[in-house]
Amino acid sequence: MKSFIGKYPFEVETFQVDYTGGLSFGFLANKMLITAGNHANERGFGKERLSADGKTWVLSRLAIEIDEYPNEGDTYYVETWVEGVNRLFTSRNFRVLSHDGRILGHARSTWALIDVETRQPADLTTLYDGELAAYSCDEPCPIKGVSRARVKATEPTGEFMPLYCDIDYNGHLNSVKYIEHMLNELPLEIFRTHTIHRVEVSYSLECFYREQLSVFIDKKDDAHEYDVEIRKPAGEVACRAKILFKLKIEN
Repeated sequence: MKSFIGKYPFEVETFQVDYTGGLSFGFLANKMLITAGNHANERGFGKERLSADGKTWVLSRLAIEIDEYPNEGDTYYVETWVEGVNRLFTSRNFRVLSHDGRILGHARSTWALIDVETRQPADLTTLYDGELAAYSCDEPCPIKGVSRARVKATEPTGEFMPLYCDIDYNGHLNSVKYIEHMLNELPLEIFRTHTIHRVEVSYSLECFYREQLSVFIDKKDDAHEYDVEIRKPAGEVACRAKILFKLKIEN
């Protein structure tokens, strides 16, 4: 039996940094999802096995909290483990480490397993005779999960349509692309003076190729914090997020 915790190395390449020189939030989030996929595949409940059975994982909630970002050329590690399993959802946590073992950040996520054809959830407690539950462990994760975002804005800040580069193998808008499109609607100046400290995302509805989507944003008073929603053409909320910045510390 493989270990409960998987650890995977990555290197920050030139195309993965934003204009401030640090690893972009979107690429870091993507590496976490890659890590989750590798960990699941190696333990027998990943895409490779599930696809043959007509099932797929879908991300329901994601909270990422980063204190320090690796820079171009840096090696860093992402660790992941399954925290718990119930009938409809499983929780998976992450830890980001520098090349010398310093903790850079953590993440919490919640996943569901659905039937590809019916889009109905599967019972995780019976998946492959309980193999998933057998890998859950009590490794601590010190950050909070996703809280509730409420957006009162009635006019969109921007609009977009998912295109080829936005669509994942499930045929809908990739989980990280939701976040990147939200970040694109924030003022560029805040990224000069602040770094993204925490992002919380709740996914409600799937979004599809060339669907017209709108981004609504509320900025919290006297704080570098934003509540954001992506809404579908009829006004249904597809995704809600909280984005919190902290003042950048110059080296």
